[in-house]
Amino acid sequence: MRTKKRALARAGVVAGGLGLAMIAATGGAQAYTYDGSDPSSTGCSSGATTVESATVKNSNATFGTIELRYSLACHTAWARLTLNYTQGACGNASAGYACANADVIRNNDGRTYGCTIYQGQSQCYTPMVYDKGLTSFAQGAVDTALGTVITRTAAY
Repeated sequence: MRTKKRALARAGVVAGGLGLAMIAATGGAQAYTYDGSDPSSTGCSSGATTVESATVKNSNATFGTIELRYSLACHTAWARLTLNYTQGACGNASAGYACANADVIRNNDGRTYGCTIYQGQSQCYTPMVYDKGLTSFAQGAVDTALGTVITRTAAY
């Protein structure tokens, strides 16, 4: 009788270990389709719409617009930041300002992709996150003399 109990206990331990191994193999952080891909090169930007947007501003000035773009065909989302001006010197100690940037953030796992608007540019868009049945939001940041302005869209 004892031998049977030990055999059953061992079988339970092995089965439990296999179950944990399967969970580990599939991972808690899923590898969703299109994560990190370029919306333009994949064709996902064709037919995409802006589902949420917000004005990037502080009490003194309006700097641009942050948008959450969505492709129904690919079930993906990405951020696009458009400044109302061309980015001046930024990104190094002598410039004194960080370059404007945007992020798309998927809510269920925090997966984030970003882009930066460098000197001479006025717009950037991020790589995509897969978003079918999930929600994401876009966030834009602009460094100013009065501090960094961070604005985010509603989630979609």
